[in-house]
Amino acid sequence: MQRQRRIKKSNRKFWIGLILFLLIVLFSVFIVFHQAEKPMVTAKSEALQIAQKYAGIKNVNGFYNSNLGKTYYSVSGNDKRGKAIYVVIAKKGGKVTIIDQKSGLTADQIKQSIENTKKPKKINGIAITLKKSKPYWVVSYVNKSGKLCFATTDFKTGKIKKLIANI
Repeated sequence: MQRQRRIKKSNRKFWIGLILFLLIVLFSVFIVFHQAEKPMVTAKSEALQIAQKYAGIKNVNGFYNSNLGKTYYSVSGNDKRGKAIYVVIAKKGGKVTIIDQKSGLTADQIKQSIENTKKPKKINGIAITLKKSKPYWVVSYVNKSGKLCFATTDFKTGKIKKLIANI
């Protein structure tokens, strides 16, 4: 009888130890992911504040980031008058560029264009960016071969200006 009690106690200690170990591992994974996301969360928060301060953006309906030599954070939404705009902010220097959404194509229109012309397996992301002070859409996608590709398209026409394929 005493032997059975010892076995039950050691089984209980084993399960308690295992549960504690798993809790510690899960907590550690949560902390790692939280820390990994922190820079982007901070950048988004700062971009929203800048867009509100300099462009008077009220209703935000999108956040983008792009890095083609220079890093840009962009916010889409409506200003005080209800006008749909994009606010593009340079990470270095903080230059703010305001673009009227009606002067070019939307992200959905560009996605549709890429799907029709390139037939990607998956579109990873899309972002508005600036090159020589001119707006462009950058689309990241995976092609049929499973290779990463980037298409830089003209903001106004949707025409592909630069294509980096099969990375």
